[in-house]
Amino acid sequence: MSEPEPILEPDVAIAPEPAVSAAPRVPGRAPAGLRPVARVGTPEGRAAPRRSEPAVPRVASLEPVVPLGRVDPGLPGGRGALEDETPGGYVPLPRAEAMCRAALRRQGVRFTEVAPIRRGRACGIPHPIRVTSVAGNVAMLPAATLNCAAAARISDWVQDEVKPAARWKLWKTPRAVLNASSYRCSTIAGSRTVSEHATGNALDVRGFVFTDGSVFDVEKKGFFSFREKGFQQTIRRSACENFGTVLGPGYNYAHRDHLHLDAKNRRRVVCK
Repeated sequence: MSEPEPILEPDVAIAPEPAVSAAPRVPGRAPAGLRPVARVGTPEGRAAPRRSEPAVPRVASLEPVVPLGRVDPGLPGGRGALEDETPGGYVPLPRAEAMCRAALRRQGVRFTEVAPIRRGRACGIPHPIRVTSVAGNVAMLPAATLNCAAAARISDWVQDEVKPAARWKLWKTPRAVLNASSYRCSTIAGSRTVSEHATGNALDVRGFVFTDGSVFDVEKKGFFSFREKGFQQTIRRSACENFGTVLGPGYNYAHRDHLHLDAKNRRRVVCK
């Protein structure tokens, strides 16, 4: 007698769910009348592995990268830098220097701050400025490195004395002051005394440029140069009323081509 053929059952038998009346579900227990169905290809009691997500290529971002340890200054309450990264060495201007700069701005002086200059014991300017124009619209060519007090005196002199003298003596308007020398670490010619240039307290003026393009050179004038001679004598006399020392053509060979003006306060003005 032949053996009956075995009946092959599918791996998973899924039958349509019979209608089940709504009943409260008990966590962890299948509804009555239903058998738990195992997942295809997965042993019972094990979770199916997750499908791996496709790799997303990294795209360069245009957003600024904030290094670790920093705080974005744009964030509320952020300081913007670590304490050990805060710039040091800042010293506010003394009150006198701040007031002097305010006066320069009222006079129409254009200037920029310069790092402190220190050279040896005798040379240097604690709070120097680089002056590019004085008296509102008169350029300084080239720019002069001075202390603030000297710059203020020079601007006053150009505004109150040079401009009127140029108008009455030459019928012209100055457009620029020609700077021969401002700050330099040096001594007075023929001596060991430190010059006022060494502290930014002096300016050597070699001439002026006028709005018509003409140039006036400070030098000894000829006998028939009446207007030029009158202008030079006028601004030289007025300089002696505004500065502590004024030296120019005729004093010595070193000052034959410029007016040395320094703002040192003296009991007796040196005007030669």
